[in-house]
Amino acid sequence: MQNPFSYTKIVEGESFCNRREEQKDLKNYIQNSQNILLHSYRRMGKTSLIHKVLGNLNRTTKYLYIDLYGTLTEKDFIAAIVKNLGQIETTLEKLIHLTKDTFKLIKLSFSIDPQSKMPTVTPSFDYENKKEYLDEIMETISQISEHQKLVVVFDEFQEIANYAEGEFEKRLRKIIQNHQNISYIFSGSRRHLLWQMFNSRGRAFYKLAESYPLPEIKTADYLKWATKLFKKKKLTPDKEILKKIFLICENHPMHVQRFLYHLWEEENFSEKIIREITTKIINRHQDEFLSIWNSLSQNQRKVLKLIVKFDGQDIFSAQALESVGLRSGSQVTKALEVLNRQDLIFKNHKYHLQDAIFKYWLKNFLI
Repeated sequence: MQNPFSYTKIVEGESFCNRREEQKDLKNYIQNSQNILLHSYRRMGKTSLIHKVLGNLNRTTKYLYIDLYGTLTEKDFIAAIVKNLGQIETTLEKLIHLTKDTFKLIKLSFSIDPQSKMPTVTPSFDYENKKEYLDEIMETISQISEHQKLVVVFDEFQEIANYAEGEFEKRLRKIIQNHQNISYIFSGSRRHLLWQMFNSRGRAFYKLAESYPLPEIKTADYLKWATKLFKKKKLTPDKEILKKIFLICENHPMHVQRFLYHLWEEENFSEKIIREITTKIINRHQDEFLSIWNSLSQNQRKVLKLIVKFDGQDIFSAQALESVGLRSGSQVTKALEVLNRQDLIFKNHKYHLQDAIFKYWLKNFLI
């Protein structure tokens, strides 16, 4: 029987755990053409959730999903949208008809993907630095929405903050805020960058979208889901064993999926098996963790140690500072700022390490 757990790609079907409330919320926002800022730290399942919601939309709503990861310029942004227009019109004839009236400056080449058999579009640009390119592609999106409801997803949206083109964010916002029958989902995992983009008064996207932080999946939901899947193998795992796994993984979806993937390959469930799987995962990521650790300054290492040792709480106390050899709270503050920019930590009531397995490694193998 095929292993039902998945941690290296978009999670679908029975491998997808719960998120019923989140699906309901996002569908409601889409139905009412509201903009959403969907954010969490890395590998929390944002993209899987988005695809789950998009796959269950009614036929009167079309979607356009654009992954902006790796885009470096405004032209990359525009090209990413153009290349995905086949999501809206799935036949070559309809796709050509869709674009013939709106594309004047951007030249398009059409073809059929030999594997998916879906139409594809490749853009080319005749002139350098033409701001009208953005107007042209966004006008196409606007015209589509005049005939039916549309949801546009910009995944890894924080990438646009690095574009060198002048006032790109302002020009994009000016266009988006006038679109009436479109729900925009801005998604990303660089939370500090997204917070600045959507919450700083001086930034173009200030309050343009409803903030929707993606919460962790509850232990009770994991228990129900995992037990159901293991029954397909005629196995009933002990609930306490599963709870210990979820505790190690801190309920993080990717880590839970990976741990259960390895557990599926075993014939029994025991404390010994948990230790063996944990060691296997740690060993495979040892070089990665050492690279992170070696890249940090002494004070940054000490602050990570503080977070692990004191569970992210009271790390500015005299007792805490003395325990790791720090002299002042300002040293902690400076280190926290760097660790946050590097997406190694985040704060939610207390300080957390973003990677639960990295934290486990620090706590049990290094610190």
